Formats: sequence, C-alpha cells, structure tokens
Amino acid sequence: MSSATLIANPAASQFTGGMHRAAIRALAKHYDVTAAWPRSPEESESMAAEAVAGGTEIVVAMGGDGVVHHVAQGLVNTSAVLGIVPVGTTNVLARILGAPARPKKAVKILGKGFGAKRVPTLALVGRSYQAEFKRSALFSMGVGADAAVVHAAEQDPLRKRSFGSVHYARAALTTIRKDLRKRPPTVKITAGDRTLNGIGLLAQFHNVYSYFGRKPLILGRPDPIAVLIIEELKLRRALGIYRGFAQSGDLGSVEGLTLWEDVDAFHVSSPSPVEVQADGELLAAVTELSVTFQPESLTVAVSA
Repeated sequence: MSSATLIANPAASQFTGGMHRAAIRALAKHYDVTAAWPRSPEESESMAAEAVAGGTEIVVAMGGDGVVHHVAQGLVNTSAVLGIVPVGTTNVLARILGAPARPKKAVKILGKGFGAKRVPTLALVGRSYQAEFKRSALFSMGVGADAAVVHAAEQDPLRKRSFGSVHYARAALTTIRKDLRKRPPTVKITAGDRTLNGIGLLAQFHNVYSYFGRKPLILGRPDPIAVLIIEELKLRRALGIYRGFAQSGDLGSVEGLTLWEDVDAFHVSSPSPVEVQADGELLAAVTELSVTFQPESLTVAVSA
C-alpha cells in the first residue's frame, strides 16, 4: 500500500481532534498513514522532506497558510503531492488553487479521490554577509516595507488569530506611522533593463486573496510575476493605498507605488539587511535576494 503523512498544527484556529481523526480515516482508505506533530516550523519542513525521501506519495498539511508553506518546502520539485486540510484563519493557498476551502470537504476528497494540479512557485535565494538561504514562495513574497508589516502583525498572534484582517490593517497603519514613512529608498530592485529604488516590494504570481479580507488582491497581470515596488509610504496616502487593496484597483497609479508586470525574475539588493517574507511567513534579513519563477514545480491535491 502507498503511504501518506499527515502533518498537523493543533494550534490552528479551526483545528479539532475530531477533524484530525476524520482525516486519518479518510487517508487510511487508500494509504498507510503516518500522523506527525511538529513542534516548530523547522520540524514541519524536516518531517515533510523525510517523508518524501522515504517514498511518501502524499503529504497533507493540516493547518493555516504557515503550516502549508513550511510543509511544501519539502515537496517543491518532487513528484510528491501536497494535500491541504485548511483549518487556519484565511487559508489563502487553498482558495487560490481551487482546493477545498472548508476542512470537511477537504477531508472528504482525500477519502473519495482527488485530482492533482501542477502549480508554479517562486524560488528565493537570499544572502546576508556570509549566510545564504533558499526558499520557495507558494503565492506571494515581499521585501522591506511589506515584510515589516508582517513582522508587526506577528508580534501579537492572539489578535492575528481573533481579528484577522482588522489586525493586519491596524499593524500596517502603526508600522507606516512609526517606521516606514521615515525610511529612505535604499532597496534596489532590478528586473531585466528596469531598475528602481524603494523601501520594499510585494510580488505575486497568482490572483491572490489578501489578508485584508477574502476579496482577491490583483496586482496588474501576474504573468508570470507582478512586482509592486513601494518607493515611499506617507501616512496621508495610507487610506488611498488601503482602498486600492480592498477594491483590487490600480495600485500602480497610487503616488509612491510603481507596478512592474511581465516579470519572470528579479534581483534585490540593499546596503543593510532588509526583511523578507514569503506567504506571510518571515524568513530572514538579506542584503541580496534573487527571485525566479518556477512553472509547474509543485503538485497539489484538488477536487477531482
């Protein structure tokens, strides 16, 4: 019998023991199932990688977008399938890819049979002085100002869990007021013959759902990547930027923001380390970062 590994985060907002047992029963109809309980994001990644190395056919992430992000790191550019039982607050990736957005339905397709969908990722290679890291982004990534907002929101995980988009909006406004409006544009972004300096960027390669609600946030045409460069952030413009996010409007026309479309790779450099986030997960502070589009690099279980 083929094998499956279920990696679960019991701290996820919608997690229940009953749902976990139901997922085990559903997978057990077709697979020899191993249940894993990681104690850290790093352990989620290592458990997924070990499962794939051992021949596991499907690794199921039961949690929010954070758990999905970390589990997927061991599956990118392999033949293993990523299953998602979404029990987090927003469950962005499941909504983007057409995987079931409700845990009961996700468990049901694991038991009845699922389709496999090949999807793209972004390859991130970052450097800071002598250290280097490699990472895959599943639906978006950001540098500098964007990562700073994620950092601020992560400082209060209880409010993040309880208030979702309201908490992110509050964190964004507070970060602009206390930090971002004072930052000089020292982050250099280069894509082909285009170069621009700013305080950060947000890159997307799907029409994604924003953490500011479930309405898709569309940055122009992410074909393959759309890069929104934040040249400066003034508090008086925060309302206009928020409206652009909420209405999926033309953010490239907002003063202080520039939108690049039709990007397949870009490079970021900074004289001092700047933070990087991928899929809402803080990664590291870097002085150099290369980002490359990887087509059909991850297989995800979706409704058949």
